[in-house]
Amino acid sequence: MKFLILLFLIFLSSCSTISVNKSETYDPIYASHYFDLAQEEFKSGNFNETIKLCDFALKNLLLAERENLKTEELNYYDRLTDTICRLRLRACKKLYQKKENKNSVFPLEYHERVGKWLAYYTGNGKKYLEKWLERSKYYYEMMKEILKKYNMPEELACVPIVESGSHPFAVSPKRAVGLWQFILPTGKRYGLERNHWYDERRDPEKSTIAACKMLKNLYNEFGDWLLALAAYNCGTYRVRKAIKTQKTKNFWDLYLPRETENYVAKIIAVAMIMDDPLAFGFDNEKGENIRYDVVQVYGPVDLKLVSNLIDVNLKELLFLNPELTRQCTPPDVIPYPLKIPQGKSAEFVKKFSKLPARKKYLSKKQLQARKHNVIIYRVRRGDNLWKIAKKYRVSVRKLKKWNRIARADRIYPGQKLKIYR
Repeated sequence: MKFLILLFLIFLSSCSTISVNKSETYDPIYASHYFDLAQEEFKSGNFNETIKLCDFALKNLLLAERENLKTEELNYYDRLTDTICRLRLRACKKLYQKKENKNSVFPLEYHERVGKWLAYYTGNGKKYLEKWLERSKYYYEMMKEILKKYNMPEELACVPIVESGSHPFAVSPKRAVGLWQFILPTGKRYGLERNHWYDERRDPEKSTIAACKMLKNLYNEFGDWLLALAAYNCGTYRVRKAIKTQKTKNFWDLYLPRETENYVAKIIAVAMIMDDPLAFGFDNEKGENIRYDVVQVYGPVDLKLVSNLIDVNLKELLFLNPELTRQCTPPDVIPYPLKIPQGKSAEFVKKFSKLPARKKYLSKKQLQARKHNVIIYRVRRGDNLWKIAKKYRVSVRKLKKWNRIARADRIYPGQKLKIYR
């Protein structure tokens, strides 16, 4: 009865189109009648009508008080509900197969791999996707606007939801960073700079522009958005090789790394959910672009100072400026466009201008304190984390954190460890 869970999701999705008279009562004959009509419409290929009729039937079923039903009645109720839900989902799948978005060439096509992830995201994985979608509200509309400027499908705004959970501070095990998960060489190739003070891979707007350029290049090469996404995940070489050896450019027929096959299917599943969130039991509240003011600062400014001047939480400033890696503006970019909460720019300029010159910007000594010297230590036979930590006067916890070492504390001869001093 897994499909029964979807009953309540369908109830939400149909609320906007169907009204129920409060005086109506549960009548299985009524529900069965509309189900029969829905079956006829499905056979005729009228899938929109099928969905509407299924919704009418389900609306009536929801009027039932299950605790008052006898065992036989309850069994019939559950079977009828399950059957109607299945028919409604089949109609939805047919619509996705036929759907043509006039503003997009992105193929929202249903496939069994996509179905697997739709089931996961509306089932056990729903709590994770809800968190990612909540984060995405800050960036989704901005990304769609940039994609539109590049004449690219807006569904690609779903890529960061799958890539990073819509988290600009995300770092993968392979050291890919940001919403779009750029590794350092690829980021540099597409104009994303990184140094000790900032990492533009974490900048939502700049990384989105870089992703547009990269995805457009991949699309121009392969002529297919699914293949472009596959190459974005596993690299162009693997996709080219798969096409050459397997003699097909149909993504669904290609054998690619399982991670890549799932990656593309996940994006399609999320795009389908974003296209009609209520139908899948998600909130359809649209997010807004982050609102902020920009002030030009002419030296390295401590974000804690800014936080105190305008009475704003430091986390909020870091959220607005995720590219800053040392909680200060970079000393090598002058002036620097610092983002602060909307409506706070006048207050900041007024208070900041009254500060003595020595308090406005970080001194060379203060900057040096934020500029760690990195030691690369090569593990020798007989070493352990405790010995190394003691030698360099750092904690084992920090040593593990810097080098992403698991709880097992395992290191091996020849391994290189970063130690920040």
